[in-house]
Amino acid sequence: MFNFSISWLIFWMKGRVEVDNQSVRSRIPRLLLWVFPYGLISKDIALSDIKSTSIKGKNQFFPLLLGLILIVLGALSAMNKGLAIGILAIIIGLILGIAGFKARLTIETATGRFNIDVPASQKEALFKIEREIQNRQKQPEPKIKENQVLEEL
Repeated sequence: MFNFSISWLIFWMKGRVEVDNQSVRSRIPRLLLWVFPYGLISKDIALSDIKSTSIKGKNQFFPLLLGLILIVLGALSAMNKGLAIGILAIIIGLILGIAGFKARLTIETATGRFNIDVPASQKEALFKIEREIQNRQKQPEPKIKENQVLEEL
């Protein structure tokens, strides 16, 4: 089981991915505007259906732009009379700007793609998930005889 943070802003909310011999199960909270949790993305993918996996960096334009605007407005406010509001706007702008840098694990199946996005600092968790998927695909599944299940009961 792999746990990872889903956002810079809400670092205590964790996504979870489990890889076993049959499937990859993910449970990832959804966020509205990178702050407000509003649901859960739940996906089960059979290990035999996975064609390929890849990890790439991803930059989101809107959080970067919003962070830059808040930094500029905060600096202008700090130079005038609103020092506390300016510093707060700069801090929020930095956090939003950093939230624009993400890493994405893409799992390609016969039916389409499934993406798992995490903050850039959590990229190592994606590499571990990808390695585990590849290792499980290389291992042969244990053979079960027709009578084996009945004999064990």
